[in-house]
Amino acid sequence: MALKLTSLNVKGLNSPTKRRLLFRTLKSDKIDIAFLQETHLTKSVKIKLTDHVYTRAYVSGALSKRNGVAILIRKTCPFQLISQKIDTEGRYVLLTGTLYSMTYHFLNIYAPTTPSVDFWDSICKLVSALPQGAVILGGDMNAVACPAVDRGGRQASTVTPTLGRQDKLFARFLRQVGLIDVWRVLYPSVKDYSFYSAPHGTYSRIDMFLVNGLAMSNVIRAEINSISWSDHADIALYLHTPKLAASWSWRLNSSLLRDPEVVSQLRTLSIQYFQDNPPGETSLSTIWAAHKAVMRGHLIKIATHRKRTKLLSLVTLQQSLRRLEMSHKSSPSPELLSELLRTRSSLKRLLLDDVAKQLLWSRRMFFEKANKLDTLLARSLKPRSKFSSISAVKTADEVLVNSPQEICAAFTAYYSDLYNHSPHHNLADKSHLDAISSFLDSLSLPQLEDSHITNLSATILEEEVNCAISALGGTKAPGPDGFSGGYYKALRPELVPFLTSVFNDCAEGGSLHPDLLVANIALIPKEGRDPAAVESYRPISLINFDAKIFAKVLANRLSPLLHDLVHPDQVGFVPNRQLFDNTRRNADLIWWLSSRATPSLILSLDAEKAFDRVEWPFLFATLSRLGLPDFYVNMVRALYSGMSAQVRVPGSSPIRFPICNGT
Repeated sequence: MALKLTSLNVKGLNSPTKRRLLFRTLKSDKIDIAFLQETHLTKSVKIKLTDHVYTRAYVSGALSKRNGVAILIRKTCPFQLISQKIDTEGRYVLLTGTLYSMTYHFLNIYAPTTPSVDFWDSICKLVSALPQGAVILGGDMNAVACPAVDRGGRQASTVTPTLGRQDKLFARFLRQVGLIDVWRVLYPSVKDYSFYSAPHGTYSRIDMFLVNGLAMSNVIRAEINSISWSDHADIALYLHTPKLAASWSWRLNSSLLRDPEVVSQLRTLSIQYFQDNPPGETSLSTIWAAHKAVMRGHLIKIATHRKRTKLLSLVTLQQSLRRLEMSHKSSPSPELLSELLRTRSSLKRLLLDDVAKQLLWSRRMFFEKANKLDTLLARSLKPRSKFSSISAVKTADEVLVNSPQEICAAFTAYYSDLYNHSPHHNLADKSHLDAISSFLDSLSLPQLEDSHITNLSATILEEEVNCAISALGGTKAPGPDGFSGGYYKALRPELVPFLTSVFNDCAEGGSLHPDLLVANIALIPKEGRDPAAVESYRPISLINFDAKIFAKVLANRLSPLLHDLVHPDQVGFVPNRQLFDNTRRNADLIWWLSSRATPSLILSLDAEKAFDRVEWPFLFATLSRLGLPDFYVNMVRALYSGMSAQVRVPGSSPIRFPICNGT
């Protein structure tokens, strides 16, 4: 993997269309850090240059709509900011921080179009004062270091290349700070340019990345791309990063399920699959797990074909534009320029039209839901998380580690211990089971009536599975298999019969496939806690939707009986009981005691990791002691037996570990 940086003069971002186009370009190019110039955003305008992917933006603006620079950082980039310096005139932004245990200084500048000794002297002092670390300076210099190779075009070819005053100031700056022009070092004999001046008919390479020796050792390559929707070409810089594992995992594109043709194909394929793989020597759960692999492959094929078809015209125009640009740069002519401008205009129109459609859809949605208490309002009111990534954590030995794989290993070790805190307390330990039985014998537990036991022992019906699928949330994140709740809703007639058979097989002593019982653990930081401590993160388990459906079927069966089994003081997770019931009861007791001047003490207790520490042998024994039939308990055992989890840390290979306790 490589860290990808880009620099682009955007020529104004006050238009929502251009901002949307910018973010779309950055995402499609997989940019990690973006240096933007000429944003034209004033200090008084409250425009946020962030979205759900680029969650951090450091912006410098002027009092009027001129200048303006910004550095945008992707949320998956583990850059940890130490300090920042932002110019009040919109000329530069300086960020200092750590990235993969190395100190980096990112400086984005927009140089004046006219010679300015003060500007270059101030940037020189700024760079010279930087502490030790890798320096990466990017931006629009409005000057070239060597006109003979950095300028070209119709007029440049007829005039002897000379250094202008701005070029001389820039060349002096390079000598003073000792920075290296990356692109020129990598391609010393190549002529390419990032800006075309129509009035003068000349090309120039005024957009560049400059680095010091430490940063140069990490450079892989540099690129100058085509001039498309801005009047400057975007330039790219690739840096070495520690060897990271690919963190991509497949996830169903829900938009495919809105296409009747795709849904029809999936239904036909699923029917054919279950006909070709009848129950027999292979277990039902294995057939079900293999079905997901078949459907996943078909969905990937459809999505890939659609993406290629959609991007065909865009890629064709981009390739044509690049070819015309290279031809015009080497041998300019009016005819070639005219064709180049037409192609560039067509590409820009294609990009803007697509973005305009997206904005129109957004405006329509806002108009329709403007006065409704809906999801849109909830998302708008919800504060955007500032959490980006985990840069370093401490292991159990208090050693600070910062590589993604070591971070993943530290979390895996912590949660593996938490969910296996008593490995010897298992169903094979007879003495432990006897101790549980003895403890339960000492309690007076409620018992289910015969009619309730009969209902719990009944074979699972397709109607129950359908009811559980209907209750699935449409926006919930999928588990490791990538299938969302919408998949089960769209293919309900084809999937429910076989899925019901899988569940009933578990009641007869069968088991679920191990891949169905895997969970991804996503980490959410707790506010006000040390980010380097592994216990400072709240684990969110993302399980597969078929496991959710099974659990929902079991919960729906047991829910009507909870009032008879659970003490009235327990208000959590019981239908028609609310948390404020105990609060009200507590307030009444305080009033009663106060009115009688009775000395009293109210003690609040919280059992640490209470749900995580529940041991399964005790859970199964308690269910049986409450009178739940073996038919039902077997299904609960199947849902818990063989469970495993894996912590997802970007850039690392997840390590699967077994779960032996917890609810």
